[in-house]
Amino acid sequence: MINGWHQVGGLWKCSASISAKGYLLTGRHGLFNCYEAFVHIVDSMFNQHAKWLDISRSLPWRHRIASLNYLLASHVWRQDHNGFSHQDPGFIDVVVNKKASVVRIYLPPDANCLLSVMDHCLRSRHYVNVVVAGKHPAPQWLTMDQAVVHCTKGIGIWDWACTDGADEPDVVMACCGDVPTLETLAAVSILHEHLPTR
Repeated sequence: MINGWHQVGGLWKCSASISAKGYLLTGRHGLFNCYEAFVHIVDSMFNQHAKWLDISRSLPWRHRIASLNYLLASHVWRQDHNGFSHQDPGFIDVVVNKKASVVRIYLPPDANCLLSVMDHCLRSRHYVNVVVAGKHPAPQWLTMDQAVVHCTKGIGIWDWACTDGADEPDVVMACCGDVPTLETLAAVSILHEHLPTR
């Protein structure tokens, strides 16, 4: 084993992912943190665990285990000086191809939403949770109480960024995650300035 990696059948595997799954099966919790671009090294292990979760749901004697949680940092929107090496958001594609009864993907828009999401994920059972969160400081949009309400609903309208006044909106801006949120709120600011009655 070298720096948490070991060779299996000619392939290098990350022992942290294997250990996380082993910990789950012994009643512990698992959190696997990785740059988004490099998490593909555990695609096959994720697939195997997701299939096992799906099949084990049908076994009445199998207790629900703590969820396996992936925390992806340095995501494709914020690759900084790393250039092409960090441009690979394909892990989410792998995850979305699994049954919704097994996987969940979270893209919290600020730190308080991230705290709420991680609290939920670490309490959940029998899922694979993927949380995408950049490692850089970002604006804080919601208070902790607002974040809990927003995350509990799963989707929401931020009244302070709206002008619809409870009427049908003319334009709906949808976004998730930190950098897309910045871009969307910048577009909302431009609309507020140039089309104040809309």
